[in-house]
Parts: sequence; structure tokens; C-alpha cells
Amino acid sequence: MKQSIYRSLWLSILMGLFSLQAQATVDIQTWQTANGAKVLYVHAPELPMVDIELRFDAGSARDGNQHGLASMTANMIGTQTPNWAENALAEKFSALGVQFGQSVGKDSASLSFRSLTRSDILNPGFDLFVEVATQAQFNPMIVEREKARLTVALKQKQSRPRALIQDALWAEIYGDHPYSHPVSGQVETVDKITAKQLKDFYHQYYVAENAQVTLVGAVSREEAQQMAEQLTRPLASGKAPEPLPQPSGLTVATQKHIPFKATQTQYRLAQLGVKRGDPDYYALFLGNHLLGGSGFGSLLMEEVREKRGLVYGVSSGFYPMKVPGPFLIGLSTKNASLAKADQVVKATLGDFIKGFSDEKLAAIKSNLVGGFPLRIDSNAKILGYVSMIGFYDLPLDYLEQFPAKMASLDKGTVLAAWQKRIHPDAMLTLTLGMSQALDASGDTN
Repeated sequence: MKQSIYRSLWLSILMGLFSLQAQATVDIQTWQTANGAKVLYVHAPELPMVDIELRFDAGSARDGNQHGLASMTANMIGTQTPNWAENALAEKFSALGVQFGQSVGKDSASLSFRSLTRSDILNPGFDLFVEVATQAQFNPMIVEREKARLTVALKQKQSRPRALIQDALWAEIYGDHPYSHPVSGQVETVDKITAKQLKDFYHQYYVAENAQVTLVGAVSREEAQQMAEQLTRPLASGKAPEPLPQPSGLTVATQKHIPFKATQTQYRLAQLGVKRGDPDYYALFLGNHLLGGSGFGSLLMEEVREKRGLVYGVSSGFYPMKVPGPFLIGLSTKNASLAKADQVVKATLGDFIKGFSDEKLAAIKSNLVGGFPLRIDSNAKILGYVSMIGFYDLPLDYLEQFPAKMASLDKGTVLAAWQKRIHPDAMLTLTLGMSQALDASGDTN
């Protein structure tokens, strides 16, 4: 009966999220905890719930030579604490009807918590979250079990062409940079990870000076301050890690083909893009929406799919990070169509950088500005944006600036940014499939 009540409450909340009217502005308040952790808070009283994220600069870029260390550390959090065994933890979270999660990428690792704000749910649920986040245990038996599971997953990954080309792309673009290796590591590196290494990584990076707390929900500023202090107080002060090195990028056009038995060839055209906070990002983002970031409204979809039928889908995108992330165009096509698809993609990109119609730009701007409220129409979406704003030191009014910046951009500014940042003559062309490799002219050989 108790579980049914919680399910009904969560269903009501989820239904409410879809009908929630987006806020015109998001009032982000920020401060530091007593031991130096950064806090960002948004009061969102529309629904009786709260979302909390504890984020650290502890992504795979901090792995060193032990690839997969950051990912496994994050995934081990929640398996055991001094007071709770693994199964008991899962059962307790479930019985309270609260949600706990972990995520890890190249820049950061995050622990998340979601709960109703009823005191009989929130108080014990948050206490449990604090213990899980700040008193993680790395039981050697569980470590070995998880390593075995991960090894199976990494071996299965070898049969997934999209995953393989993604890993190859980062390796080719970033070389010996910390971004170059897969977040989950490789079979040979994961096999060498020990419980002690996980514990050492946790104690080095999961510290207050390297922490950010983001709270969004129906809790007051005073309550948010108390929760942030409770969450970070058990953490050692520690220190933030050194800044990541700058990647060097490509200086000449590079082509690489990876043989793989499949009916389709995976294709990526890529180079370094920009980091978070780069002033050109607004113009690049708007231009990308026209080039390949808006589905059927994009130039790439029009040229590669609609006019020529070479693909089912094609897209482009920037992935800004602590240091410049990649810009890439991606598609898959029949093996026999690779050379033609490559030719059309490169021609479309080249023509786009030279110019495009004012009408198309106006339509894309209208779409982005008009649709922006949908990007912040739930607590979870707001949390994601606010966490990003804090982690990458963006202006607190970023969400207000964004649609205004989109509306103010003109064709000349967009073209200038693309001509400055994107270099079609120094990009990586990466293919994976049964088609023959492309030669310098774009033909297969």
C-alpha cells in the first residue's frame, strides 16, 4: 500500500512536469559552504520536490594512465557505506521512494538525488544520500565483480560500430591528451584497477574544494543552505586539480579507415571546436542549427538525405568542454555510397561557410528563440543547466542571455565565427565499415 502511494505521487509529479510553464527567468543564487564547496540554488516551488546534484572535477580526464578509474569510482559509490550493505542501500532508497544516481564524463563525475519534499521522505532520504556520497566504501569483492561486468560490456562494445568510431574519433583528434581515451577505459586498463586505487581516487577528487552542489526545488534558501552544509561537511577540504592541458588539434587534413564487417559505413568529419564560455559559441551554435543541428530543417539533411537519399540521418554539433571539445558531422551510409556522401558533406560544409540565405537564418533563429522555454520547463532541465553554468564558470544570467544572444546575431557575425573556427582543409575524415578507404580526393580506393 505504501509503495502504491509513492508511485501515485511520483506519477502526479511527472504529469505535472509536462504541463509546467517555463519560468521567464531562472534566479540562480550562489554561495560557498564553510569548507569551500560551491553552491548554486534555484527556488522552484511549483512542485513538492527537490533535485540535488553533487558534482566534482573528477571525470575520465583525471584517470592518468589507469583508464576507467574515474568511471569505476563513480559507479562504486552507492554499493556500500559503513552502515549499509549494498542490497540494504537499494532497498532503503526504494522504500523511501527517492532516487539516487551517478554519472561520469570526461570533465566531471556527479551524484544525484531526487525526492518529494515531505519531511518523512526527504529527511531520511537526504541523510542516506549524504552517507552514500561522503562515506563510500570500496569492498574488494564488489570491485572484482564490477570489473568483471565492465569487462564483459567492453568486449561487447567491440561489436557496436557507433561506439567504436566514437572512441576512435577522440583518440585521433586528441592524441595523448587526457580526453583521448574512453570514459569507461579499456579491457586491459580496467583489469589492473584495484580497490586501493579507487579509494585513493575518491579521497583525492571527492573533496570540498573540488565540489559543487546544485539544488533546484521547493526548498527555501535557508533549507538549501542547511542541506549544502550537511552534504559537504563530511568531505575533506582537499584541493582542486590542476587545469587540463590545451589540446593541439590538427593542422592538415587527415583520413583514417577502420575495417569493420557491416552493411553500413560509419562516417565522421571532425576537428577541435571550442571550450565552454567561448564568446564565439553563440554564433557557432546558431550556425550549427542551420547546418546540421535541427534535424529535417538543416542543410545537411536537405542535401545528403532529401536530395540524394544517401542516408537516413545526418547531424552536426559542437561539444564544448573544459578545454575545446570536438566539432563533428556524423552519419552512416551504405558501403557503396561512402564516397558520394563524403563529397556532399564536405561540399555542403564548404558552401555553408561561404554563405547562406538570410531567410534560412531567420527561420532557424525563430525556431531557437521560440522553443527556448521548452529547454527549461522542468526541474531536471533547470538543474542540468544550472550545474553546467556553475561548473564551467558561465555568467549566472546565461539562461537569460542565451535567447537574447540568438535573436541579436546577424549573418555576418555567424559567418565570421565559422570562418575563424572551422577549417575544412584541416579536418579528420574517419570511416569504419566494409567500404574502401577514401583517398585524398574523396574517392574510394
